[in-house]
Amino acid sequence: MIAPDEVLQRASVVNQALSKVYGQVKRLERGDPEQGETMEAAAQAQYEVWNMLRAMRTAMRHDLGVTPDD
Repeated sequence: MIAPDEVLQRASVVNQALSKVYGQVKRLERGDPEQGETMEAAAQAQYEVWNMLRAMRTAMRHDLGVTPDD
């Protein structure tokens, strides 16, 4: 993928966050969560990814010269 550094950095943050949430959910499904991992904590982490996705989308739209949506 060809993208400017800002977009790639934000995509990396999103990827890491999604991987972390996925790991939490899989451990919870197996019944082997790490300390502090609960379904509520995983749901909160998933919710927080939305802000990261919005930031990534804004960076992508800025790179493309598209007016940010409100």
